[in-house]
Amino acid sequence: MAVKNKPYEQFGRYILFMKLESDALGELWRAAAIEGNALGPLVALRRFTGGNRGAMASSAAVAHSVAPLLTGTSFVRQQSIDVIDGVPFVAHEYAGGRSLKYIVERARGGTGSQPNPMPMDQAIVIAEKVALSLATTADLRFGGNRLTHGGLLPQFIWITDDGEIRVGGQQLGSGLLASLKDARVAAEIGRYFSPESQATGIASKTADVWAMGAVLFLLVTGIEPPDSTTASAFTQVVRSAKTTGGAAIPDDIRVILDKSLTLDANARYASPGEMKQAISALANSGKYSATTFNLAFYVSTLLKKEIEGEALDRDRESKVSLAPYIEALAAPVAPLAAVPAPPPAAAVPMFAAAVEAGQRRSKAPLAIAAVVVIAALGAGAFFTFRSQGSKPQAAAPTAQTAAIVPPPRPSIISQPLVAAAPSTATAAPTDTAAAEAAQKQAFEAAVQRKLQEEMMKLQADYTKKLQQTQSKQAPVQVAAATSAPAAAVPVARPAAPPEEHAPSAAQLDQQRLNSRNEAPPALAPAQTQSSAPPPAVAAAPVQAAPPPVREGDIVAVDNLDTPPHVTRASLPVYPPMALRQHISTTVIVTALISENGDVNDVKILRGDDRFGFNEAAVRAVRATRFSAGLKDGKRVKTWFPIPVQFKQ
Repeated sequence: MAVKNKPYEQFGRYILFMKLESDALGELWRAAAIEGNALGPLVALRRFTGGNRGAMASSAAVAHSVAPLLTGTSFVRQQSIDVIDGVPFVAHEYAGGRSLKYIVERARGGTGSQPNPMPMDQAIVIAEKVALSLATTADLRFGGNRLTHGGLLPQFIWITDDGEIRVGGQQLGSGLLASLKDARVAAEIGRYFSPESQATGIASKTADVWAMGAVLFLLVTGIEPPDSTTASAFTQVVRSAKTTGGAAIPDDIRVILDKSLTLDANARYASPGEMKQAISALANSGKYSATTFNLAFYVSTLLKKEIEGEALDRDRESKVSLAPYIEALAAPVAPLAAVPAPPPAAAVPMFAAAVEAGQRRSKAPLAIAAVVVIAALGAGAFFTFRSQGSKPQAAAPTAQTAAIVPPPRPSIISQPLVAAAPSTATAAPTDTAAAEAAQKQAFEAAVQRKLQEEMMKLQADYTKKLQQTQSKQAPVQVAAATSAPAAAVPVARPAAPPEEHAPSAAQLDQQRLNSRNEAPPALAPAQTQSSAPPPAVAAAPVQAAPPPVREGDIVAVDNLDTPPHVTRASLPVYPPMALRQHISTTVIVTALISENGDVNDVKILRGDDRFGFNEAAVRAVRATRFSAGLKDGKRVKTWFPIPVQFKQ
């Protein structure tokens, strides 16, 4: 087959479209699997072509059975760990984004790109999610034993364009540890393995704690953790390290680093779960604004060029002709005498060992069986393709189809106030520029949708807090005319699922998230102060009319008939220091808009304490004029959420 008929490299049933990363262990590709006669969804596929290939293949054979069990929110989706033609690999759902290794390197800047250091808030949210994944893995059992990740590396931490953090590569620790005998591999990844695991070749839960500490060090400082082979130098480098902004590492973070990156395994956190609790306490201390939305905005800004350029590549990839690739998969099996010698025993999966032993015992029966199998496969393939040929084939999915986003639920749309850096001269428009502009516009629209969802959620939480404190500025309740009063409706809790003897990764993952995020529902004042209603009254389907809305009442923004809109904007002033350092962020505030359109008060829903961003956002909103919100034809007050963007 001519190479020109296959513009992309083929790896088993996968088509490798674009190489995203490469290191001493191998390469990371954006790829897609051939599923029948169509192209499947995109995957991120990492081939391990370096290191100890035999040991990596053996660990991949074990991980192949474990990977389907890891389905929680902190694990990569649809993970497959296997071996093709003696080459071990890890594949998982792509969904945009890059590995943490790539993002950190990109944040450092380089030729043709400005540095964009990762803010501490984003570092904390990534660390918390990775620690959750390690803790969830440690709670699982396989074959009667508790699991460990065994080989946590920045290459295995995937961060999507939407700010999701997911971890893969579980159970590859033994192969990675064996690969450290290669000096080039050891120089790149050895620092993520504890001294005792390097000495024994055995992964443990305290080794996972060390790896988590090394990842946290990378996130906070933007540089690789030091080599642990020299005890005195290692301790000194860790304690003298600075943050990505050049400041001293905060004491609360340094405590966690000291207790995870200690050479004495007994002095570390006892388990990944214990370390996860420490990081969660850090994230919830109020000092850091750790949200995935902030991370999504940072990643989209950092990888803007990659995201815009990828759209065009994916369109071409979706139109690739699959015929030569399918033909390669259906190529006839070579005669038995022409089969090359098998690889070393360490590189052969366990199920292949029995076949090799059978060949040594008797070649004649196997040769006869091979001929029969080949004939059967040929006949089956003939009838299969014949039957498929008579049916209309499903078209290969295109990039446009994959990029379609379902419309968001109805929400109040608040246009952002934007402080933009001075623009540069633009080139004359071309067809390519027009296409890139369209892609950019679609991307920015998706970012704005996520911003609106986050903004309305923050506003709902703030409104609930005002109502619970019975503030004079709390919005009035505007109930539907056909519903019973809220105070008379008991709060129902969903029934707990039956306990299972062996919870899945997804259940454990969700339980950990719920233990931090879920709070018991607050009872309305009428429920806490009134006695049980008479049975006759409780059974009667009484319908209460909502209270009439008066001019100047405060009404929740999602109950308005017409929300406010900006009539005279006051653009925020970009903080000079942030402008010089190319720092971008979004501050979300809520403003109490009067019935006359004036701003009576401003509160920060999600801020950024650096460089004076919060102060600039509040000043801009206070100087902005709005139209009044309307409810039942009355001009009313409302708390109105507004995003204030600082971008370059």
